[in-house]
Amino acid sequence: MQDGKNRPNVRQSGFSVAGSVLLFGGIGLITLSIIHKSFGGLPFEMPRSWYSHSTLWFVCSLLASLIGGVLLRVPEITPVNWQPTVSGRRFQTVVIYKRDNCPLCDIASEVLERYASYLPPAEEVDIDKDPDLRSKYNESVPVIEIDGRIRFRGQINEIMLRRLIQGTAPKELKVR
Repeated sequence: MQDGKNRPNVRQSGFSVAGSVLLFGGIGLITLSIIHKSFGGLPFEMPRSWYSHSTLWFVCSLLASLIGGVLLRVPEITPVNWQPTVSGRRFQTVVIYKRDNCPLCDIASEVLERYASYLPPAEEVDIDKDPDLRSKYNESVPVIEIDGRIRFRGQINEIMLRRLIQGTAPKELKVR
């Protein structure tokens, strides 16, 4: 049995609340539409447009259900309560190859900052200042290099970073 510390901490976001409302509202309206068509009416009154535009109501209900289902599949993962079973810093170096005005680079920096108690300070390298780095990483920034090995390209996977931290024993950092 796995303890709760190592599992992703998923909390309900605004997308999942809206997804629930759309999904179940859409399913309810589809059900009413089927009852209306099958039994020739409903035991209660609906808005006037329900009777004059029943196909439009059905299509909108179907779309609401589909969109709601998609929104429910997008969990918001937060590292608030996550911690490895053994505390302490891992690794000797973390380098993030990035460029200015790169949203994915900013997100990667934020993710690394959230795990700062387990990682050494990240050295940020602007690839646009070095032609060799620009040709090497131009289409794949941010690139995250940990202890000389490239671990992430294009975006940082927070779950994989957690696994990497969990699977690596804490180390004493060398003073340069």
